[in-house]
Amino acid sequence: MNSLLTNKINEIKKEYKNNKYVFIPQNVVIDLIKQLGAEEKDINTLIEYGDYLAQDPTLSFRHSRTGRYLFDNDIETISRLEYQPFVLTEEDGFIREDSGAQRHFRALDDRWQSNTAYQALLKLKMLLIQGNTFTPRHLTDQQSPKSISTVFHLRLIAQPDSLSELSIEGVHKDGVDHTMIVTMNKHNVKDNTGALRVHSPQEAIGTPWQEINPENVLYEHNNAQYLDVLLIADNELNHSGTPIFTHDNKNQAYQDFMVLLSRYPTVDAHPSHKFDSINAHPDLPLTLYLNQSVA
Repeated sequence: MNSLLTNKINEIKKEYKNNKYVFIPQNVVIDLIKQLGAEEKDINTLIEYGDYLAQDPTLSFRHSRTGRYLFDNDIETISRLEYQPFVLTEEDGFIREDSGAQRHFRALDDRWQSNTAYQALLKLKMLLIQGNTFTPRHLTDQQSPKSISTVFHLRLIAQPDSLSELSIEGVHKDGVDHTMIVTMNKHNVKDNTGALRVHSPQEAIGTPWQEINPENVLYEHNNAQYLDVLLIADNELNHSGTPIFTHDNKNQAYQDFMVLLSRYPTVDAHPSHKFDSINAHPDLPLTLYLNQSVA
C-alpha cells in the first residue's frame, strides 16, 4: 500500500481508538476504496444491490442478505466462510423478542463478492480494526490473529403514513468487537429521519429511540450519503437508529445499509460457539489479499 493510503488509514484508526467511534464521510471512503481496488463502475452499481435482497426472516418491513468472512491477520487475507445461523442474545446487548433465536438469512451471492467496491469495503474494515483493541468481549479468544466478520446488507421499508424502525430493539449492541455501518441507497426518505446514533454506556440497552437522554448521545448522523461510514467499538458504546418516514406520502420509502460485524472467535462456552465455523464456503469461495491495492 502506498504511504498516502497508509497515513490516512492510521489517522482514522487513531481517532477511532481515542473516541471509540469514528465517522468517515463519503468522499474519504470513495478515495480509500479506490486505492484498495474499487473500480468506478462497481461503485456505481453497488448502490443498487438493495434491489436484490430477500424478505428478512424476522422483520416484515426489512429485506436482507448476509455473508461470513474470515479476516486472517497472520497471512493478511480475507476469505468467505460457510453459512451458519445467526444468533444474538440479551447477554450480547440485544434485547428483542427473537433474542437467542437462530435466524437464517439468505446469502450474499456472486453479485456482491465479484464487485470490487464491495471487496474494497471488506479490506477497509480489516485495515481499520487491525491492532485496534478495546474492552474484550466475554468468552472470545482475544489472542487469536483471526477475526470473524458477518456482513449484512439491509433494506428498511416505510409505507405511506407509517414509519419503519431502524432498530426496533432500541439502544443496543451487536455482540461483536467492531460494528461498521455503511450507508447505501435510499429513496423517498424524509429529511432528518433514519438517523444513526452512538450512545454512551449510560444509555440503557433497550431504551426506545423516542426516550433516549440527549446527554447520552455522543454522535448523531442525519441525512447520510451513499458510502458514509460509521465505525463503533461495539463492546464499549451503544448505538441505535431513529425510524424512517416517507417524504412523499403517496409512495413507500426505503433506506439501505451494509453492516459489517467483526469479533474474535468464540471459546467453547460462548452461546454461539457451535455457529462459529471457520470452514471455507463450499459454493461461494473468495480470497482477497489485503496488500493488493491500486497505486
